[in-house]
Amino acid sequence: MITELLTLVRSRYALVGVETHEEDRLENILTEVASELQVPLRTWDRSSGLVHSNTGNSMYNTSRIDQLLAYLESFDEEGIFLIKDLYHNLSDPVIQRALRNASSNFKQDRRCVFLVAPQFDIPVSLEKEILVLPLALPGIDEIKRLIYQTVRGLRDGRTVKVEMTTEEMEQLIGALRGFTLEEAERVMVQVVLEDRKLSAADIEEVIDLKQRTLMRDVLLDFTPSDQDLGDVAGLDNLKSWLDRRRGAFGTKARDFGLDTPKGILLLGVQGCGKSLCAKAVAREWNLPLLRLDPARLYDKYIGESERKLREAIRTAEAMSPAILWIDEIEKGLGGIGGSDADGGLSRRMLGTFLGWLQEKKSPVFVIATANDITSLPPELIRKGRFDEIFFVDLPDTAARREIFRIQLQRREREPDRFDLDLLASASEGFSGAEIEQAVVGALYLAFSDAGRLTTDHIVAELVGTRPLSVTMAEKVAALRSWAEERTVSAG
Repeated sequence: MITELLTLVRSRYALVGVETHEEDRLENILTEVASELQVPLRTWDRSSGLVHSNTGNSMYNTSRIDQLLAYLESFDEEGIFLIKDLYHNLSDPVIQRALRNASSNFKQDRRCVFLVAPQFDIPVSLEKEILVLPLALPGIDEIKRLIYQTVRGLRDGRTVKVEMTTEEMEQLIGALRGFTLEEAERVMVQVVLEDRKLSAADIEEVIDLKQRTLMRDVLLDFTPSDQDLGDVAGLDNLKSWLDRRRGAFGTKARDFGLDTPKGILLLGVQGCGKSLCAKAVAREWNLPLLRLDPARLYDKYIGESERKLREAIRTAEAMSPAILWIDEIEKGLGGIGGSDADGGLSRRMLGTFLGWLQEKKSPVFVIATANDITSLPPELIRKGRFDEIFFVDLPDTAARREIFRIQLQRREREPDRFDLDLLASASEGFSGAEIEQAVVGALYLAFSDAGRLTTDHIVAELVGTRPLSVTMAEKVAALRSWAEERTVSAG
């Protein structure tokens, strides 16, 4: 971030708005920027007025906004300013004019005014004057430095044991990513003071605290999973592909020269395990699973939908490494027909998402699922967007047999007491979800008979069910035909 801000000052950006809750951290960063440029840094807030950061001295008659603006308009030296409490007043035409005058005055080398706010609402008259950018959350080096500083600070004459391998320390750093520096420090103090040591057990506690923080976010849901890929029947090609990439988010992979995987698109028949795969991958890779419901993004106010999507993306990046699961992506980010139906909003949303997916560097692995190919625009499925597009078909005989075994075990029944071959044969054309419902229905039937669940109960449920492959035979056939030359089989 220091390099980026240095470049902005040297490029003669006069007014820069930085969106962050971390005023102190931004001030520390700008202190380093000013030191690198060998110019003074002055800060301003309503309480203290202008303060010279090197001396800590307040400047006389600068506490009022009009006094600050007059000073900026007449300033003719090199220097950097950090203004903390002005964003509330940007709608005032007088202040807008004063900032435009100051902007003209500051368009010289090694001088810049930085405004800071949690979020900016820039008036039209200042849109061309103020560059707004978010302050990136603490990176690996900052977090590593914070960990060591916190442990040293807590020793204070008492022993604090550090019982972590290099790999575990890397996992702890990853778990702390997404917090502000202040939040990360509070979490570190909490986990260390509990037992006066830093160990692998603390990683899970940090992740738990991180997940609870995310639960306050209305755009993303944290979705826990108690199933791994061993609970997913069939899909051997997909499992092999995922297994080869399970360690691709760590330092070893980066040192080896590997790019972080972007993600996959799972296309297929409804109820065949696409959503289950997303949950299982998160469990298998030991990463948080963040579910994005595109319907939550849409807002009646102009520009709000795009802002919400960017906010959801920032949250996912802050929680990285993580899995971002977008279920039925065609319903929210399909983009087809958007220009006529909603003034182009859907296409703009799709463009924002695809641009991020194409260029992203953060370790966020996207798993998108889709059922309806007619709603998928070409931009979404072309090579380079996702690492791969897999087609998830109806389970074959072996997979159906395995699904019955898994479903019976989950309900504390012994699979060996059932004729799994008969059940697999009787469920030809059934999806995994339909097989699960057949087992559930058979349990109700057995319960009403006051007897033990048997193969006959399940067969009776299968016979009485018309699967999607029958009721929607034409659509299933069309989906298979489309996917044959365009996707990789997951099975």
